[in-house]
Amino acid sequence: MGSFHRKGRKDPRQIKQIKEREKKNMKRIISRCMAVLLTVAMILTMSMTAFASEGTSEAVAAATGKLTVNNTVAGKKLDLYQIFTAVKANGSVLYTLNTAYDGFFKEKVDNGTTLEGDALSKAAYEYVKKQVGEDGSAGVEFAKQLLTWILDSANNIAVFKENVETTETKTEITGLPYGYYLVYPEGATDTSSAPGNQKYTSVASLVSVTGEDAQINMKSNYPTVDKKLIPSQNGSGITVGAIVDGSWEGNHQMELEDENDAEDTIAPQGVTTETKAGDFAIGDTVTYQLTSKVPDMTGYNSYTFKFVDTLSKGLDLKEVLSVKVGKTTLTAKSSGTNTYALAYDETTRTLTVTLNDFYNSYKNRTGETITVIYTATLNKDAVIGMNPNTNKAIVEYSNKPGTDETGKSKPSEVDVHTFDFKIFKHYLTGETKNPLEGAEFELYKANTEENNKVKIIRDADGTYRQATPEEAKVEGFESAVIKSGTDGYAHVKGLEAGTYFLRETRAPEGYNKLTGDIKITITAVYDENSGKLTKYFVTYKYGDADEITGVDITTVDNHPEVPVENKAGAQLPSTGSKGALMVTLAGIVLFGALTVSKAFRKRKAD
Repeated sequence: MGSFHRKGRKDPRQIKQIKEREKKNMKRIISRCMAVLLTVAMILTMSMTAFASEGTSEAVAAATGKLTVNNTVAGKKLDLYQIFTAVKANGSVLYTLNTAYDGFFKEKVDNGTTLEGDALSKAAYEYVKKQVGEDGSAGVEFAKQLLTWILDSANNIAVFKENVETTETKTEITGLPYGYYLVYPEGATDTSSAPGNQKYTSVASLVSVTGEDAQINMKSNYPTVDKKLIPSQNGSGITVGAIVDGSWEGNHQMELEDENDAEDTIAPQGVTTETKAGDFAIGDTVTYQLTSKVPDMTGYNSYTFKFVDTLSKGLDLKEVLSVKVGKTTLTAKSSGTNTYALAYDETTRTLTVTLNDFYNSYKNRTGETITVIYTATLNKDAVIGMNPNTNKAIVEYSNKPGTDETGKSKPSEVDVHTFDFKIFKHYLTGETKNPLEGAEFELYKANTEENNKVKIIRDADGTYRQATPEEAKVEGFESAVIKSGTDGYAHVKGLEAGTYFLRETRAPEGYNKLTGDIKITITAVYDENSGKLTKYFVTYKYGDADEITGVDITTVDNHPEVPVENKAGAQLPSTGSKGALMVTLAGIVLFGALTVSKAFRKRKAD
């Protein structure tokens, strides 16, 4: 038994060894399991990190987008206000209301004063969606209301992205965080031409930016001015003297019932319609019309609006005839509703017409036409021919609510031209034109009646111009005689386009003067689209001879020429010569000799 017992019983040392081996195996198993678990954990961690990283990368890349604003002009400013932030996930966009706009939507949504946080955000989203429509075509009034609230200084709304510089045609804004934005072009107005209470567009635009393809077409413009020549207006206005010395307030000014009614207008110098260019004689009165429209003044509580018109050196301001908004004729005063103020800087030759109390007077008259009519006189300093006497007008207007900042419109230009021609007095020797000095001429307009004689001022030897009415009224005034110089030329300037008659009143010594007048017609050609002068030329006709057309004048350095020559077959004689005179005298002597000889023979026969 004992021996069996010994055989069946393990040795304590063996047991110990077994336990130690088992312990080591367990450690190895545990170690291996830990390694496996650690590996799995690392794999899972790496996978999660990679997913988060990819998701984060996608979110970062997609968190900003691009907005393209079409129909912009260069040099203006855009302000962007973020109404909602946006997150894009799984093909959907989650909008969250910017808390800065809680006050606006609490006033607009149902039970808004009781809503907070997500509830207000959701209600605001539904409200905007309803206001602008499914396709975004509605919401004009909503955009105006929102802009008004934003620009109210009491609400203290900060611009999300300020003073974005606009470029011509379109403006791209990159790196713009996802969101729903109101885009406000500083100083812009609506594009409507409708007066009064008719429908017009909103200055502001609303757009959702959730990618690179967000676009809006600006429906707003900026205040503009259109300057044109119009038929002259009857009546008396505020003269330049009164404007300069400040006595214009309370002066009489004409009231035009309808400046476009032919019964209320006259049209000298052939100006019968509104044009961008025209021709006049020195001393003529030129009538200008400036037009603009009452802008959308959303967000403003005061507004500056003024016309600034700069005259060229060749034009003198005469008088301001009328200032109107729609059918309302304004009164010249330094302040007050439906009034305007005048100023004229003689150094810069700038006329300023400021519409007073503009906001209070016209805030509800968006789109109505503003009209200023004034006159100027073409003076002796006017440039000639293809050189234009150009006037430029702008409007200056408020362009940022809550500030005194103003913007300026693009200039609107009008060209006034006055024309000329050169007389070339000469005689022919074969094909050679030999100049004749000392021929004297008179010039008539339209016909040769005495009252149509053009009054002339001599500027220099061989250079003459039409006198102004003021010069012609001076006591003792005598019209200068047009004389050909040593080169045979006499340059006559300051004439409008039309028909003239040139009469030679005295020929150079030893020559016969013309027996008839030369008919001269100045023709100006203007581009139908731009209104700019493209060329002018003269045609001339000696008595019953065929009419001759001169060369086209297209550059400022060239001038049309009217040759006055001894041309066979034109008129008998057109211009004499010493040779012809000697032949005539010889004939007289021969006739006398024959007569004496005949008488002598008869006496001898008797």
